Amino acid sequence: MDHLRNALSQALGTTPTPAAPAPAAPPAADVSALPDPLKSEWIALFRRLGGEVPKDATMGQLTQRSDVRARALADAGRKFDAAALKKAREDFERDREKKAWALVKDRFEALALPEKAYRSFKQEGADPVKLLAKLTTKRAEELRGMGAARLREEIGAAVGAGKK
Repeated sequence: MDHLRNALSQALGTTPTPAAPAPAAPPAADVSALPDPLKSEWIALFRRLGGEVPKDATMGQLTQRSDVRARALADAGRKFDAAALKKAREDFERDREKKAWALVKDRFEALALPEKAYRSFKQEGADPVKLLAKLTTKRAEELRGMGAARLREEIGAAVGAGKK
């Protein structure tokens, strides 16, 4: 198309206008865009209440250690502190899940995946963090425009769909 535009501008004696650059695709959000538990109020409270956090702790390890610490606090008669720690963890997990679902929805739109599949994953209790991880791999571009049924076959079991 550019060569035709240049030929026409030369024939008319005008200067060619540069073609507009193609709009850049928005960067794909990944799991690192989610709130970091180690920088959360929950873990700060956990540390203040005597909990120890390993250097490279996973979310599961942090949850387990927090629950153990809350039980120990309750058994020691510090039920207020135990309840505060439990509430802080639940609040963090709820906010993280909301953010993950928002990022998953954005990724579904970017990959032109059906909203029906998004709603299905959400209704069936799929793990949004795992789903987001699956949708941001190099292989995720192969999912572009895929139908709901086939998408469920491809990544449904890996994200825990159907377990609620």
